[in-house]
Amino acid sequence: MNRRIYVFSLLLLFVAAAFAQTSTEEQKKKINSIKKDNAYLYAEITTNDQQTSLDMAEDMLNMEINKYIAEQKKLRTAENIVLRNREEVIESVSLPRGNMFRAFKYVKKDDILPAGKIEVRANTVKVDEKGNVIAAPVQPAISAKRTETYQRLLTLKKFAELPNMLKQLKQEGRIGEYAKYKELSSPEKYVLIIYNKEGNIEALLSDGASRSNLRTQQADDVKNYPGRGAFGVIVND
Repeated sequence: MNRRIYVFSLLLLFVAAAFAQTSTEEQKKKINSIKKDNAYLYAEITTNDQQTSLDMAEDMLNMEINKYIAEQKKLRTAENIVLRNREEVIESVSLPRGNMFRAFKYVKKDDILPAGKIEVRANTVKVDEKGNVIAAPVQPAISAKRTETYQRLLTLKKFAELPNMLKQLKQEGRIGEYAKYKELSSPEKYVLIIYNKEGNIEALLSDGASRSNLRTQQADDVKNYPGRGAFGVIVND
């Protein structure tokens, strides 16, 4: 009986290893395919830390995007640039190389679009289980200035990056008061920056009594982040 269990365990390990190998090979093929396709911009970084690789690849990809925009007349003369479906278009593939991690991020050029003055509106339309629209009050439009400030704040990855960012936004007149969550007299007036004990920023929540996650555009609340810290910022219109 013990021998059967031992043999079965070995088979499970073999299957798991084979699956991991297949998955890695598929990722490599995907990366090589994108590199050969002129329809994409991409960035690739290898370090001994997975998160560092991902962060650096994100920064490099943003540099490639900016370079591409500068080369395209329709884009460089546009008042605003829209990166369509950013969360879905930009992807990362991390591959273990011994103790190293390769992060590969990319975006399709066709998804980088020029735009005029833009407004971002909260989606207040709700549907029931049958897909019927449930009436909801209309929310005011969010100004382009506020939207741009949100985008700046969303680039933050570490709490250590926050002081310099706040100083710069304050000088530009984009934000007003800011303080730790426990020091806020009226928290609903502040956009909340949520961070964990490791100093990683996990979420950016809108101001207001009913908050939304500014990255996912879904309803969210500070109560959903127990054990985390929060920093409040008043964002100017």
